[in-house]
Amino acid sequence: MSYTIGIIGSGHIGRGLATHLAKTTYPVLITNSRGPASLTDLVASIGGSLQAADFSQTIAQADVLFIAVPWAQVPDLANQLQGYNGKILVDATNNIVSVSPFQLADTGGKPTGEYVAALFPGQRVVKAFNTLAAATLVQPSQTSLGNSVIIISGDDAEAKKEVADITRAMGFEPIDIGTFRQGGHLQDVGGALSGIELIKVNR
Repeated sequence: MSYTIGIIGSGHIGRGLATHLAKTTYPVLITNSRGPASLTDLVASIGGSLQAADFSQTIAQADVLFIAVPWAQVPDLANQLQGYNGKILVDATNNIVSVSPFQLADTGGKPTGEYVAALFPGQRVVKAFNTLAAATLVQPSQTSLGNSVIIISGDDAEAKKEVADITRAMGFEPIDIGTFRQGGHLQDVGGALSGIELIKVNR
């Protein structure tokens, strides 16, 4: 299926996503809080289908939005996306609010994907791309055995299939671990799949 893809955030994770999405056939827009001019060097260094855009253009044109902003900014983003219902939202965030000292935000016992989905009731939220370290996301291991794995969870089965297709186009192998409740905690910080690079071996 043909999509326009948007990336919200140009930090380490946003740059990693842009690196791989720009190699696909999808038009890709990237935006941040500082405006398109601040992204000129990044877009030039990555090339491909990547274009800088302002926030309103990105959310209006994109069918699929990758969220790569700090956790504290997610509620504000939810408010800004009101009125743009029905988009697939790929939640690549982790609930880290402080690195030194290390601190996680309280999600009331919910997996972060479920927590974020509740903030975006009009969108089709899929949790993905949050388990790899930023450096690994930018440059996954090169091996002839197979491709690096991207863990996916969510309650919208069709949205997960569409995100899986995009993930394969990026050169990764998606693995669906079920609904937010079934698998979400496994991919959150401290979960069994967090911070681990897995390779799906070709048969």
